[in-house]
Amino acid sequence: MRRKFTAAFVLVIFLMVISLETTSVSSSQDLFHYYIEHFRQDTGAGNAVTAIYLNYRLFDTFFETLLLLVSVIAIIYFSRHEGDF
Repeated sequence: MRRKFTAAFVLVIFLMVISLETTSVSSSQDLFHYYIEHFRQDTGAGNAVTAIYLNYRLFDTFFETLLLLVSVIAIIYFSRHEGDF
């Protein structure tokens, strides 16, 4: 029962992530031009890559790092407790 619940939970999360992918090419190009033209005024950074990575995409970067950390912890846990679950 626990495995079915876990599989269903993972499937729901996967479908939610896929459904969030709504960026079109034209809006990506508009966003690209906005970042290039306004990064100094918006963030005060001297480099566009730094402005995008640390200011515009801060939460995205933080949650990607958090997801990686949780994945590594899960792999370590499951590899040490093979028959316990």
